[in-house]
Amino acid sequence: MTTLSSDDHDSTGRLSTWSLVLAGVLAVLGGLALAAPWAASTVVDVFCGITLIAAGVSQLVMTVGTFTWRGFWLTLLCGTLSIMAGTGMLVLPAAGIAALVTFLGLMLLFESTAKVVAAFSIGEYYPWGWLLLDGIVTGALGLILLTSRPAEAGVLLGVFVGISLLSSAMLFASAGLWLKKMA
Repeated sequence: MTTLSSDDHDSTGRLSTWSLVLAGVLAVLGGLALAAPWAASTVVDVFCGITLIAAGVSQLVMTVGTFTWRGFWLTLLCGTLSIMAGTGMLVLPAAGIAALVTFLGLMLLFESTAKVVAAFSIGEYYPWGWLLLDGIVTGALGLILLTSRPAEAGVLLGVFVGISLLSSAMLFASAGLWLKKMA
């Protein structure tokens, strides 16, 4: 077994504590999402809509001083489209949620791939079994989202966000406990 220096011991202890704190926060958020899945979907939709509007406004502000720049028209177009998409998500939340279901399904598949690859590449130096399980659960959620009917999309989005948060909470809890044992 490797002995840790004083600095390594301190940083490992801090990392352990913050991993456990993050696990607790993710577990609470996951529980809330499961308790009210449609509300969780709406919160995600509103957050994405506001983010798109803010990004679009930022791009439009950038174009004010860059009229002679070669990318002016593309930046203007992208900013305008971001504002339109964000506004659409806020005005038509059901359509925004349907779009988010597709996007989230694809994102979960990519995240799942990364977690599974990471689980097999880190070996014995981390609780790789939990990482592999998290990757498998995340991939299954992505596939289910992508194959769901539109009527189920809102509830499934909230439920799956909750399950994904709880799965990640388990990963961070196991990592925090493992790091605490190492410290």
